[in-house]
Amino acid sequence: MISQTWDPVPFTINAPITDTADQLWCPVLQQNGCVFKPVEHFEVAMLNLIFHPNINSTSIMRADILYDSDVTGHGDFTSNYEEFAAKEKEIIGELERLGIFQWSNQVEVVRIKRRIVREIIPRNQDKDCLMRQSCLVLLNDASSSILFLPHGIESPKSTPYYHPAVSGILLHYISLPLRNDCAGSDTKTLQLYYRLFSPSKESVTLPNRLQRTALRLLGTAHKHSLGVMNGYQKRVHHDVVVDKVSFQDKYVALKRKYARDLVARWVESTDPRKHVFEDLAIAAFLMEFWDARFSIGKRAKDSMSFVDIGCGNGVLVYILIMEGYVGYGIDARRRKTWNIFPDHVQQCLREEVLVPYLCIDAETEVGNDLVRFHDGKFPHGSFLIGNHSDELTPWIPLLGRPFIVIPCCSHALSGAKYRYPTSIDLGTTRSNQQKLSTYAALVEHVAKTAHDMGWAVEREMLRIPSTRNAAIIGLERRSGHDAGRIWTAKDIIRRDGGAAGFSDRVIALTSKNPRSH
Repeated sequence: MISQTWDPVPFTINAPITDTADQLWCPVLQQNGCVFKPVEHFEVAMLNLIFHPNINSTSIMRADILYDSDVTGHGDFTSNYEEFAAKEKEIIGELERLGIFQWSNQVEVVRIKRRIVREIIPRNQDKDCLMRQSCLVLLNDASSSILFLPHGIESPKSTPYYHPAVSGILLHYISLPLRNDCAGSDTKTLQLYYRLFSPSKESVTLPNRLQRTALRLLGTAHKHSLGVMNGYQKRVHHDVVVDKVSFQDKYVALKRKYARDLVARWVESTDPRKHVFEDLAIAAFLMEFWDARFSIGKRAKDSMSFVDIGCGNGVLVYILIMEGYVGYGIDARRRKTWNIFPDHVQQCLREEVLVPYLCIDAETEVGNDLVRFHDGKFPHGSFLIGNHSDELTPWIPLLGRPFIVIPCCSHALSGAKYRYPTSIDLGTTRSNQQKLSTYAALVEHVAKTAHDMGWAVEREMLRIPSTRNAAIIGLERRSGHDAGRIWTAKDIIRRDGGAAGFSDRVIALTSKNPRSH
């Protein structure tokens, strides 16, 4: 029976744990009745997992591809990896001799369809080392297999935490009847083997962690293969604006430099692990973005300045200033965290209430002798940051300066809490309406406001520890034939219900406890 449900079982074919030289090939799990038509669906899914090992383990940040036989310019594998090329040949010979690729009583010769060498980069490089690994796509008439072979791993003790303590992993998809099946059977099976370090010929009981890992690896392979076969399309795309490798390398460098100290000296009641690592990631993104887009002819640090609107605990401002960028942060309430920063950073954190000049022009009265105000007029060369800036989120695209907005809580221009419409018309019929979440509706509203103001809107789903990770960026203005209609800020304020009551609401924030985000 053909089944797409996930129901793995221990190995049932007559294949004992097999002794090869000083090591063992151990059959662990199999999923029966899975049919990927054509077999390339399995291969496409597995290639995606090869390029993105972080799907299988949160301890892995990424994989850098060092060699790919399908890509020109990577050189000759044998000359670059001479020692390991011989080991690959030896291990494939083991699998052939053991009959793992045998069916209908015929021993099938296996060919390498594709060879990839990757370097796995762990998320915590202070605890785990980098590891090189060969990933081979093996093919014969009856099956398609993926063989994972780590380089330089000679014992369980030398294995990084994020990799099973084995010297090889085989994911084996049998696309034709097994050698023990009755004629005409359509049983097709996905199997997982471990190559163990142990030289014992006795029956092996796998440690619990190896069993759990096998279940995860086989389950992910099965799920993703079905996804490819059923036409799954990824809905969320990361690394559109900033390259993943440059961002992650910058993030690791900043984390090593600042994280331990910030967490140790944290004085707020909120969780430092969330706020510190989130702001480190945002800082890494901004620095890579600015260096790529502002550094034509000179350094980004010399070409722009930043303003963090609603800077909260000030960590983002602290990191950027310590890294040599010029700017400041403003917030309606001073935070205890500000006191732990050096004096020159504290001088760049301002306790001010931002009431945009556009709001005042809309006949909104501002008057309070006890509160310092900022009118929202920023000099040329300013880049505005709205990181969970709440009441100010819909205002930032209206202020006429390049910006990034990371929306969080939904507010109208009046400062009142407001839920934007969650339906988007995609056509003329009711069935052509897309239903959005409240958060997605807020993000779409901010993007529409920026577009209507003439910004060429860019989007990024940030790699931060938060579900509110959508970033809307406006750096350049639309022009020429692609400009379309461009609204004035006053027209947008009028269209979106006006700004009456905004100043009263933001002044009231000065007497309330800060929000946890």
